[in-house]
This record gives sequence, C-alpha cells and structure tokens, in this order.
Amino acid sequence: MSLLAVAILFCSCNNDSYLNVIPASSSALISVDMPALAEKSNMADKGAILKSLLGVDDPEKCGIDLASKLYLFESAEGHLGLCAKVSSESDLEEVFNTLNKKGVCEKISEKRGFHFTTLKNVWLAGYSDDALIVMGPVVKAAQAELQQKMARYLDADDEDGIKDSPMFEKLDSMSAPMALVAKAQALPQQFVAPFTLGAPKGTDASQIMIAADLSIEKGRLKLDGETFSFNKKVDESLKQAAKVYRPIQGKYLQAMPSSAVVGMFMNVDGKKFLPMMQNNNALQMVLAGINTAIDMDNIMRSVNGDLAIIVPVMSESNTQLMMGAQLAHSNWLADVDYWKQSCPQGSKITNWGKNAFCYTDGKTSYFFGVSNDLQYYSGSSKGMALGSIKVAPNPIAADLQAEIKGKKLVMVINIDGEGKEKEALAAMSSILQPLFGNLNSIVYSLK
Repeated sequence: MSLLAVAILFCSCNNDSYLNVIPASSSALISVDMPALAEKSNMADKGAILKSLLGVDDPEKCGIDLASKLYLFESAEGHLGLCAKVSSESDLEEVFNTLNKKGVCEKISEKRGFHFTTLKNVWLAGYSDDALIVMGPVVKAAQAELQQKMARYLDADDEDGIKDSPMFEKLDSMSAPMALVAKAQALPQQFVAPFTLGAPKGTDASQIMIAADLSIEKGRLKLDGETFSFNKKVDESLKQAAKVYRPIQGKYLQAMPSSAVVGMFMNVDGKKFLPMMQNNNALQMVLAGINTAIDMDNIMRSVNGDLAIIVPVMSESNTQLMMGAQLAHSNWLADVDYWKQSCPQGSKITNWGKNAFCYTDGKTSYFFGVSNDLQYYSGSSKGMALGSIKVAPNPIAADLQAEIKGKKLVMVINIDGEGKEKEALAAMSSILQPLFGNLNSIVYSLK
C-alpha cells in the first residue's frame, strides 16, 4: 500500500511537470483548457487550436496531449511563449519533419539533449519527451541566445518553474476554459491606465495584477476581469476604487467611431473619481499639457454620470483625444476668465462659441465646452470636441454597445484602429491570431 501511494504521488506530480518549462519570472500567463473550450464554443474538434497554431492535419496524432491545458506566457525579457504537454515525442518529431518539407520550419537540431527548430524564421520551438515550448518572435542574430535559455527551461525542475508562484496559483484557481493572469507592466504602455486606476500614488505597475476570464465572440477577444495585488495595501486600495464605478448608462457609446483606437467608458461621481485620476501616472501624462492652463481637477469634480475617454488616433507623434461626460453643474465656467489670464507664456485660451473654449500652446490644441443640457465635451479639434457627445457617423457595433451597458468599467481596443501604435497592436494581433483566429478588437470589462 505504501509503494502504491508513492507511485500515485509520483504520477500526479509528473502529470504537470511540463509546466516547469514556463519561466518563474513570467509577467503574464494564459491557460487554455482545450476540451472545455471546444465544448463551450460548440467546436467539433478540440484540437482546432493546434490545427491553426502548428498547421497539423490531425491534432489527435500531433504528439500534443489535448487533455492537458496549453499555456501562453510572456517572459520577463518580453518574449512570448507557448507551453504544451507532449504525449508522443515521435509524433511531434514527425509533425516538425513534415513542416520542414513544406518550408515552414528548419531541420530539427539537438542541444543539451533537447530538440529544436525555427518556425517561420522568428519562432523557436524546443521539445523533450515531456514538454513543448515555443518562444519569440526573435531576430536571427538573437536566436542562439534564446535557444540556450529554452534548453535551461526544458531542463528545469519544480523549484525553477512557474508552478509554485502566486501568479500560477491564482490562474489555477480560475475555472474558465481560457483565463489570464498578468502584471499590468506586461501590457503595452498605451493601454495600462484603466488597470492601474485606484492604486496608491507611486505604485509600480509590476505590483498590479489582472485576472480575467477570456472568451471570443464575433472577432472580439473579451476579458471579464478584475485588478488585484499580492501587496495587501495596494490590493485594498484597488478593491475600494472598484466601488466608485456605477453601471454604465450608455450615453456616449455611440460617440466612439468604429475606427478609433481606444475607448474607455464608465459612470462615476467625479468627486470620488478625481483622486483616482490624480494618482494615475498614465492619465496624468495624457492631461499634463492641458493641466498647465485648465483646471481639469475642477472640471472632473463637476462630473456625475457617464464619462467616456476616446482616442481616435494614436501614434508616437500624434495622439488625439475626445472626452464626453454628464455634469452635475458647470460652476467652473466662472473660472475660465482667470484661466485665460494665467496661461503659461506661449499659450492661450480663446472663445469659439457659447460656453466653448480652445486652449493652444502652438503645438497642442484642446477644445472644450458645456452644452445647454450640462454635458462636457472636448477634443483635440473642434470636430472631435463636438463629436464627443454626438453619434459618430460610423459608431462601434450596436451589439457591442448593448453589451457595455450596465457594466462598471469597459475598455475597447480596436486592433484595426486608424493611426494606431502599430508595433504594439500589430504584434498583439499576430500572436493572438493563431490561437484565437482573426480578431478585430479586445474588450476588457471590470467584473
């Protein structure tokens, strides 16, 4: 009986030993339960993901254990990776030999007792009789160095891998067919703001975590999640901040053009939301130039209702902004004359309509005003400002608008957006496509 107990314990430990190849320092983890995903998505083939990913005709004979979870990760150095359990090393070798004949990958080589090949010139694949790991993208000159790291990962034991980390424990506790746990710092800098709202001022993004259930619908990768921290003080602050958000009424959903890069929607009492904005470095950077002449804090205090921040265009040299919000009052209009007089040298505020103004410093322009029914409108141009509270000529899809209504905080990232930060979104799209198919947007909703 003792021998049997030891054997069972050994087998149970060995079943997940393939996870040791995932670096313990990884900044993001996604788990994919292929059978559960196939069942939930009504997919006839639970190996459809591997068909897309590796180009195999018969996933059941590709050497990958389809019953075990597949994992995606981002290493501390920024490499993206995939980890899968190997059920048959010989079948997997046959897959790569076939891909080699098709010109998709290089001939298999051996290093430190493990097998390696290069997929599509930029992805390195390494495998043993236990695990498959794919990492990249990486240029030719850096592939030898990455291969050395991957050989170490393949040789790792329980003490070196991800299994004992708090991040993996959190991910393992989630029941969704696809789930994500990531450090906020793993996200492109342009999209971090909504995840760090509510953290104490000066909190490093590495301390803020995101946990989300993932699903795919109509080309949208949907993340239904929450922010948290393994730091007790930061976690308490994030949980308190989540209480500030109220159900979105949908007042400004139609104002987001389908071509816009990012849209962030919420419903808040500005007096409670303002401290969160003031502590958020990402939002403060966006408003830095404007805040020198306009008292945005005072404007935010007057907000009470739906608020939308929309970025129609985003690039290193040209980021444009629209913001619309329902106001409780417009008392701050009495201060505009003072703002005009106290503008920094080289900048000015001028009138362009009833309760409508334009701030410019020669490089940046910001148009803002208040409508007769107490709506704040603003933007990088007169047209964008007026458009921030009107129906866009081609707004985001009606079913997406309906989905956003009633939620607390939603961020929509349009992968096909105009003038987008091309490197960040293009890389994101190319990596997600083999696993999730062609995506047109990413939608994050706060639980």
